[in-house]
Amino acid sequence: MLGLQVTTPDFPGIGNNVPVGILFLFHIAVAEFSLGAITLAIVAEWHHVRTGDPRTARYARSLANSYYLVFSLGATFAVFAVVLLTGLWANEFGQLVNKFLWLVAVAFGLFFLITPLLVWYRYSFASMAPRRHATLGSVLAVLQTLFMVLIVGMDSYLINPVHAGLTEPVLNPVYWPLLLHRLGGNVSWTALLCAGYAALRLRRSRDNPEERSFQSWAARVNLRVGLILALVMPIDGFLLVELIKQNQPGYFDNLVAGVTASFMVAQECLVGAIFIGGNIALASEDGGPREWSMSSRLAIAVSLAGMTLAALPSAILGATLNPVRYVGLAGAMLATAANLGVRMRGRRQRQDDSLRVTGSASRIGRGALVTVGTVSIATTLLMGYIKEHARGDYAIYGELRQVDAHQQYNPPPGLYP
Repeated sequence: MLGLQVTTPDFPGIGNNVPVGILFLFHIAVAEFSLGAITLAIVAEWHHVRTGDPRTARYARSLANSYYLVFSLGATFAVFAVVLLTGLWANEFGQLVNKFLWLVAVAFGLFFLITPLLVWYRYSFASMAPRRHATLGSVLAVLQTLFMVLIVGMDSYLINPVHAGLTEPVLNPVYWPLLLHRLGGNVSWTALLCAGYAALRLRRSRDNPEERSFQSWAARVNLRVGLILALVMPIDGFLLVELIKQNQPGYFDNLVAGVTASFMVAQECLVGAIFIGGNIALASEDGGPREWSMSSRLAIAVSLAGMTLAALPSAILGATLNPVRYVGLAGAMLATAANLGVRMRGRRQRQDDSLRVTGSASRIGRGALVTVGTVSIATTLLMGYIKEHARGDYAIYGELRQVDAHQQYNPPPGLYP
């Protein structure tokens, strides 16, 4: 209580938004990667249990190790961010914690379970039976996902401040599409990042055929997982924006006007880079551009044209031609989905693990994968920034302005015994 009632300091020159925002962005990036990594690891481990494929066993172990290594880093950024939030935005922090007291208690209490389970999971790959180990990892993944499920309740309240509490956030209209966007997006960009990393490792393993085969396989699998989920994100995002439009029209207006609208255009460009680069990477599984199939060439051309239309600013399209954006985006998505279908069907028919069909043997393909992996990180961070920027001068949209959130927290009478 005393910490929420002292005189609120100010960072000289940069203000209080920048340091808190930077720390939260770092925390969100690490936390989202953690959830994406453990999800992919568990799916791969269960595949190994079912098929005995040694590649999925190695894949699961590598991702679990990555999750283990970044876990404490994400928690550290979270602690720093919460400390700054407590000291710099005491009124907002005090109000949110009291409205979501049980949710906060349960969410952060989960780490008393997650931390020892993670250590046990990480160091028991060799000593525990595969099925039991996969079950342990599944429990860990469920707990990590539950943390995200709870935190999104507070996140949705910042956009549409209704239904505060432990379970009440599920009644918030924006909660479910926001949650699905978070869960799917985490796995998507993590998989695409891993595909880019595999492409880099592929280049460095020229003299090791076994390592080259594994990294080629990993690049191909991660690319497909990442693109499939990336195709779902625009649909869920459209639903989220429509629900915001119905429930918080002022917030929606901020999204599509002014500086935030420019960020939305930039986001469309990044999404376009993912689809176009993904199609180039898929095409490059056959080798250089001269060996690309006609269907791959068509998918690249349609995705390029479609995303160009989707990213055109309103100053060029105008309000009357706004549906053209959706046509362009839909065209790019359908072309990418069709290309994915062709590649996956062809892979099943060939049943061949040669470098020519396991992904990214060409220089262009490797470059495309690295680009897509990098852009996917930028996309998720920009989406988070847009969501915060659209609140304008509100800390909690429509309920608490930033100037008031920056003040001391004065609890109402009777709140505490």
